[in-house]
Amino acid sequence: MTTIRLDAELMTGYDVEAAITRGLLITGVPRRVLFSEAAIAASYQAEALLIGPYPLGFLARYVRAGGFTAALDLPEPVIGPEATELVRGWLRAAAATGADLQREVLFARWLASVALLITLRRRVREEWN
Repeated sequence: MTTIRLDAELMTGYDVEAAITRGLLITGVPRRVLFSEAAIAASYQAEALLIGPYPLGFLARYVRAGGFTAALDLPEPVIGPEATELVRGWLRAAAATGADLQREVLFARWLASVALLITLRRRVREEWN
């Protein structure tokens, strides 16, 4: 049975970090959840801390080029202490799966998906206003 979650629930109470770890390690349902519910929740959480799509897209390219370790070494992957802590939590959850090129690329794709969701929501808001 599928549980439908409201946007507000995804924004405030969803454990994105756990979904990242599971989704990177386990194919099937956990991977689908990573790219659906977890990506939506992450996009809401990022927007709540004023993280836009560009920084997340940049970080996705950085992870793809340098891996988890290089991304974790960035002094400020996004602007602002709360935003940095949010994104570092995602990076730590991903890095906890171990250094693996396929998982790093998969996580980079996930970050790009989160950035895309933010972009799409902004465009819809602009059209409605």
